[in-house]
Amino acid sequence: MNLAFIIIDDSELDCFIAKKIIQQNDKRMKVAAYTDAITALRQINDNTDMHANLLTIILLDLRLPIMSGFEFVEEFERLPADIRRKYLIYVLSSSMNRNDKSRVDSNENIVKMMDKPLTKAAFDIILTEVKAKKN
Repeated sequence: MNLAFIIIDDSELDCFIAKKIIQQNDKRMKVAAYTDAITALRQINDNTDMHANLLTIILLDLRLPIMSGFEFVEEFERLPADIRRKYLIYVLSSSMNRNDKSRVDSNENIVKMMDKPLTKAAFDIILTEVKAKKN
């Protein structure tokens, strides 16, 4: 499956783990990691052909400095529809806060919330869901 991934997490270790899991699955998958949401959002907005016609999965942490994961989603929602439709957002968080879970569940731009760090099992779930959405 031709996919690209964007990891947005201020933990370099969590970025490293996610990148390794993705690349162990398929070394041809494009992976970009950002430690802040502002830079990632700028790249998404500026590089509309970033991954050509590849569907891009965003793995987003909620607790980020400067711009939180929820603020990122709010800004993402302001992007043109032709850009937004190329992305699926999965929240990776260690948050047990019920309000966070409720906000994620009620947001149509977020596919789901998963525990962080990314695991092989969680990655396999993402791939299965994305494959089902594409069919």
